[in-house]
Amino acid sequence: MNLVEELLKSDSKKADELKTETFLSEKLAFIMEKEEPVEITIREIPARRLNDLLAKQYTSKGNFDMTKSFDAKALAVAEGVINPDLKNEQVQQHFGCTTSKDLAVKLFGNEITAISDAIVMVSGYKNIQDTDEEIKN
Repeated sequence: MNLVEELLKSDSKKADELKTETFLSEKLAFIMEKEEPVEITIREIPARRLNDLLAKQYTSKGNFDMTKSFDAKALAVAEGVINPDLKNEQVQQHFGCTTSKDLAVKLFGNEITAISDAIVMVSGYKNIQDTDEEIKN
């Protein structure tokens, strides 16, 4: 059976499903006064949307702007974390935040980069070096 035949037998709805994974947050554990890291759920961000978020790290001339990097990652976390629900207005108000991005920063602090990286990975982006190795092999 060739690849086209296999695709035609597959469930086409699977193409629209977004993958999920878990991440252990020490900062959330600290806030909640737990001894062990707290498990949060992250979800794949669709390709075009993730590309838009990551593009916010660049200037209009295409140069990487470190000052924009954190905000782009915080937006990815605000969108990619599904448990806890960072869009929940009660939680936002409880922590004195007005947006899901602000709440992400308040709840996760310096974990923003690690969580964002995990979301990027679950979304299907690989390390460029790993991709180069795959192509060579």
